[in-house]
Amino acid sequence: MAALLDGVADVSEGGPADAARWRFVRRRGVAVFQAHGYTEVRPAVIEPEGLALAAGTRGAIAIGPDGEERAELRADPQASLARLWARGKPDEFVRWMSAGTVFDQNAHGAHRVRGWAALTGLVIGAADPAADAEAAILLQSLAGDLSLREGEVTVGTLGDTADLRGYTGALSELLPLRCPICQAAPDVLRFFTCEDEGCRALAQSAPPLRDFLGVAALKHHEAMLAILEAAGFHVTDDPRMAFGQGRYQGTVMELRARDATGAMLGVARGGRRDDLVSRLGAPPVPAFGLTVGVARAAACLRGDGESYEQACEVFFASRGAGARAWALKSAAAGRALGFRTDVELRDISWEQQVARAEKMRARVVVLAGEAERKKGEVALRDMRVHEFRRIPEETLLTELKRILR
Repeated sequence: MAALLDGVADVSEGGPADAARWRFVRRRGVAVFQAHGYTEVRPAVIEPEGLALAAGTRGAIAIGPDGEERAELRADPQASLARLWARGKPDEFVRWMSAGTVFDQNAHGAHRVRGWAALTGLVIGAADPAADAEAAILLQSLAGDLSLREGEVTVGTLGDTADLRGYTGALSELLPLRCPICQAAPDVLRFFTCEDEGCRALAQSAPPLRDFLGVAALKHHEAMLAILEAAGFHVTDDPRMAFGQGRYQGTVMELRARDATGAMLGVARGGRRDDLVSRLGAPPVPAFGLTVGVARAAACLRGDGESYEQACEVFFASRGAGARAWALKSAAAGRALGFRTDVELRDISWEQQVARAEKMRARVVVLAGEAERKKGEVALRDMRVHEFRRIPEETLLTELKRILR
């Protein structure tokens, strides 16, 4: 247990405003994946030790006592989906997605901690460039659906193993100048997406990776771009894009957007992983994966956190024990009809209760005091038109349905 706590002490956390933004990203993100034909699955968060490394990902957090069989916390969610697929009796072609926490012992960069929330999709069984194009379309749809600040999709290609070997050889003079984090990273090309100023300068001075690609890789990339153009989607084609060496092969892509400070963040990344399934011990099958960082996407949303909270539909304000008990009973009846309701539980003034209802963006405020209870009435305030009237309490639910539905 101590090892587990040591590994995940730095986990995403936040108050109600942050939670509202993250919840919005997750809800809308799942909807976008599902609109593109993905089915949600639930891979295990605790996996066999070495799974991430076998898939080309380092930094997994191992758990369990030394000298005994150990496990690791999920570090490569795309590998988690691939393992789940390979363990079952899979269809030849699937689009799967999941939502959950990813753990990275060596997390670096803004809005990235050792335990971070992610949305992940994996297409298995499609080698055609159309699969790559569809992934870019999904990222563009996500940027639009979330209204991310200056959201844009950038695509590139790493080529094949021989292409990368020739390219890294051409960078021999630049590689020693990388920042310490990039120097220690297993991905030799990490400096292309590093946020360090020196690494950014190196990336700009490096020769384009595209100049070192073979015919097959170029044809696949050009075919993907042609499909996107024919489908009416514009993406940025970056001949210098290079990340995920050892994990991705061929196409890579990134969704970028600006946070509230104006910094450009990589919100989502993905690429072709045609050797992923075979690395896990199953017969080879083509695959394409995407991973979205929920906290990073939330940081690039417009507006404040409270604006992403679902508004209260009916707020019950009351004074007196009898009126409060009636308010709780009526709120339960309203919830049974599908209304989002809230009841003030404190004995505070009418003004304070109405102010709280306004803060919660309540659509209707129901006010019930002891005097109204004796008359069998309640006061109803429509916050949209600022209408205030008294009605018989037995007609309350009918009135709420009329106003809200």
